[in-house]
This record gives sequence, structure tokens and C-alpha cells, in this order.
Amino acid sequence: MVVYAYFKLVRFPILLLIVAIQYSVRLFVIKPMLAINGFELEMSDFQFALLVLASLLIAGGGYAINDYFDAKIDRVNKPKLVVLDRIIKRRTAMALHIFMTSIGFVVATYVSYDVGMWKMNTIFLFIVFALWFYSTNLKHILLAGNIIIALLAALVPLIVGLFEIPLQNQAHPEIIKELGFSIFNIPAYWILGYAGIFGVLTLIREITKDIIDVRGDKAYGSNTLPIAIGIKSTKTILISLYVVFSLVLLVIYTAFLSVHSNQIRAIVFALVVGMVAQTAIIFASKTKPRFKLSANLNNAFVILVVISMYFLKMSIESYFS
Repeated sequence: MVVYAYFKLVRFPILLLIVAIQYSVRLFVIKPMLAINGFELEMSDFQFALLVLASLLIAGGGYAINDYFDAKIDRVNKPKLVVLDRIIKRRTAMALHIFMTSIGFVVATYVSYDVGMWKMNTIFLFIVFALWFYSTNLKHILLAGNIIIALLAALVPLIVGLFEIPLQNQAHPEIIKELGFSIFNIPAYWILGYAGIFGVLTLIREITKDIIDVRGDKAYGSNTLPIAIGIKSTKTILISLYVVFSLVLLVIYTAFLSVHSNQIRAIVFALVVGMVAQTAIIFASKTKPRFKLSANLNNAFVILVVISMYFLKMSIESYFS
């Protein structure tokens, strides 16, 4: 029970998802795109494992401090699921945050120095402070908390490219000089695309969660979107976001992805159909379980996007074989 409580405190399933996203970006996006041009990854497996470890420790510490400051609100919103003060003491959560965040930042600093990009540790410093200020202030300010969490979600895949792509540019200046542009921009664009998808999906899910948690948030003075403009207007915004996202995804597929495999086509189709279903679910939702269904379906979209990276690798290898 105690071990489960700690896993719940640091959101262990989400930490596993972070591992899946970052390794998928490395192995299924960057590596095959380098291989077809005769290049190899510059970061070693050990360096990359440390980069992922730093991400996990800082994220886990962020979840611990978030629950520390949200203990009272969580007792209203989800009383049966709260672990602080029932199984884990609040001061233990604070100690865990300090320990995980400190070790994570030290590991991130070491990796940055080891690959010759020591200034990259400023990104992790930003993440640490963003998670702290989100937990203490930003989550109670209209849209500020939603946007910062969406940005941090986008950084999960993006940080992989922020390390590997500059290293490729440094290692192969002659190729860039010969072509007149960096061939390594191609995987960079794909990573930016995935980061944007994760960021938008996270933003939508966070707004949906604000509707689910509106009772507790209102009781403790938070100014979330459903509190500020009402649940009905917030539902309209969510539906609009899903519609726009679907249209953008279809345009991107038509312009850039239609040459890829049937699996990629199937995932795009599933995402678009799922988002259309989301508009119907949100429109009809009036109770917390229905909004939770929408949030869970959003999580399924994220997993589909991660799976799409593997199919992208297969498509690249098949196309250029």
C-alpha cells in the first residue's frame, strides 16, 4: 500500500510515458532519419539514459510538490484518491520533491557538461522553477497554469532534439557547408511537430480537468477557465480546439504524410475520428464521469501519437530501402 502510494504521488504511469516518448523520439524519429543519410547518433546510450533519468526525477519531484500544495483541494475533488496525510505525510512529499528535483538537476547539469553543451542545464532550471511556480501560483491564474503545463509537455520530446540536433550540426559542418543548409533540420521539424501535438493535447486535457475539478477549485479561490467563464463556454472552447486540431492534422497529413505507410494513415484517421467523437462527448457532457471519459480519451490520443513514431520508423526504412 505504501509503495503504491509513492508511485501514485509521483505519477508513475506518466513517468513511464515520458520514458516512452523520449526513447521513441531518439530511436524512431532521429535515428532512422540519420541512418538513411549515413549518420549515427552523437549522444551515447549512457548519456541519453542520464538525460531521461533527469527528466523523470524532475517530473516526479514536480508531481510531489503539486500534491503537497493541492492537498486541501484534492480532498474536495477526489477524496478517495488522496494519499497525502492518509498514507504519506505532507512533509515527506516536500522532502521527496527536494531530493528528486536536486538529483535530477545535478544529473541534467552533468549530461549538459559531458556532451559539451553546459548551457542546456538552463532548460532544466526553467523546468524546475516552472513546476514550483505552477504548484504555488500559476495553476490558480486564468489559463496560466494550463499553458505552462502544455509547454512542459511539449518539452518532453523537444528536449531530445535540443541535445541531439546541435551535436549533429557540430559534428558535420562540412555537410552543412556543402548543401547550404542543415540536413538535420528534417528530424528537427518532425520533433517540433510531435512537440506541438503533445502540447495541444495536454492543453485540452488540462482545461477538461479544470471542469472536473471545478468544485474544489472554486472552494479554494482558483480562477480556472470554467470558473471564470462558466462550464458551457469552456465546453465551446474545448470543442473548437478539437475541431481546429483535426483540420490542422488533416492539412499536415495531406501536405507531408500521405507518402508514408498505411499504419501512419490509420493513426491519423483514428485521431481525427476520435477528435470528432470528443466534440460529441463534450457537447453532451453534464457530469464528472463524462468529462473524465473525455480526459481518458485524450490520454489514448497521446499513446497513439507515441505509437505513430514507431510506424514512422518502419515507413522511413521501407521507403528508403
